[in-house]
Amino acid sequence: MVNALTKADRPSVLLAVASLIQSEIDVDVLLERMVDLIAEAMEADRCTLFLVDRERSELYSRVAHLPEIDEIRLVVGQGIAGHVAATGEPVLTGDVHSDRRFFEAIDDTTGYSTRSALTVPVIGRRKADPDRVVGVLQVLNKQTAPAFAQADLQLALEVAEQVGEALALTHLDDSRDRPARYNKIVGAGEAMQPVYDRIASAAATDATVLVLGESGTGKERVARAIHVNGKRASGPFVKVDCTAIPEGLIEAELFGHEKGAFTGAERMVLGKCELADGGTLFLDEIGDMPLPLQAKLLRFVQERELERVGGREVIKADVRVVAATNRDLAQAVERGQFRRDLFYRIKVVEIAMPPLRERGPDDVRLLVRHFLRIYAHKHGQPTRDFEPAVMNALQGYDWPGNVRELEHAIESAVVICQGERVTMDCISIRPDTAAMAEWDDVVAVDSVPSGLSLEELEKRYIARTMAECEGNRTRAAGILRIGRNTLLRKLKRYGLA
Repeated sequence: MVNALTKADRPSVLLAVASLIQSEIDVDVLLERMVDLIAEAMEADRCTLFLVDRERSELYSRVAHLPEIDEIRLVVGQGIAGHVAATGEPVLTGDVHSDRRFFEAIDDTTGYSTRSALTVPVIGRRKADPDRVVGVLQVLNKQTAPAFAQADLQLALEVAEQVGEALALTHLDDSRDRPARYNKIVGAGEAMQPVYDRIASAAATDATVLVLGESGTGKERVARAIHVNGKRASGPFVKVDCTAIPEGLIEAELFGHEKGAFTGAERMVLGKCELADGGTLFLDEIGDMPLPLQAKLLRFVQERELERVGGREVIKADVRVVAATNRDLAQAVERGQFRRDLFYRIKVVEIAMPPLRERGPDDVRLLVRHFLRIYAHKHGQPTRDFEPAVMNALQGYDWPGNVRELEHAIESAVVICQGERVTMDCISIRPDTAAMAEWDDVVAVDSVPSGLSLEELEKRYIARTMAECEGNRTRAAGILRIGRNTLLRKLKRYGLA
């Protein structure tokens, strides 16, 4: 009788879970696939991922094979899952009805008959409380044996560790943060909501997509999110960087070449368009593609047909095209630098990535914490806290290099910092601290006219700060130490918008 996973199964399960975590998948889909994968690997009838609601001291089912009811809620300490949440200790139960911790009311409600259960804690990944339980993973009723085995328990503990990593990356393990909609794309502010909506719309179709945005805003992340959340997720994601390939080689890179097509072509080589068959072709910085090649690309985008360099055979490729650029293609079209017909072909769905300076201080904070966790783990460093002045400086900085610049700044700080907290000496950026200090003192008592109401004083302070920031609301919000949305409301209230 088989009652445990083989050793060969365990690495494949862990690798499959890890690959999900590293993708830009919709968070709900990510968790659902993880639960499905765990149930299948454990040969279990059902699997449930509970999360801890610390404000209510409750467990609630976040993702579950639970057709009978919408949600299970348990008080921490109630039932086997509640016991695991309270103690952090795994429980392997061969006969749940002989376990006094078993909570029969759930079976009574659902009509389901629980026989055996394997329940393990999901541990938080944050420095402030590294041992806290943020969730519980529970699998029910081994299908091929009367009970789960020790090998099942070991695998469940290893998978639960990865689930904890996934929750940390998506911010679901911290009630202070609103979780991002897509794993690996961090940000929950208003500026990112249209992006998420467009990703969802694009992923549901095979339409060609154009992602616009400054360098470093995360355009490739968006392209990958469209791929992994669509029907082509199991196919290849092939990237072509139009700026990194010499002009004389980019045609062969895209379309491949036949043997003898040119000097050095000793064998036939498939191009990226063919290699992407069944998946997604990502054309990064398409605005820099040479004009003569754009006509051949137009044919491929329209017909999904190509000819290899040096060949005459017409080859079909079932490919979804996503393009990205930091250039203003409409202006490039008017200047004759980009084909008008290709422009309209690639912008069926257009997604504009906002620069980091327009996303607000809350998104900066989320990104800082996200990169801090990643690089602390990568370099074997503790996840140190930031001094308040450092976080204020990071949130008030314009970030001309966008998310990429912020990522490099945080990695540098992780490597350089030796103290208990990250200080300004560890940060490679140099915001205008003198200007910030000036505005900290702008309402000094001896400079305030007498007889002003507090409302009028706030209005003048905001107006002067906006003037000094030349209308940059994100920078002004950082200096004022309020959220960008709060600033917008105050600007409207005082007639300053």
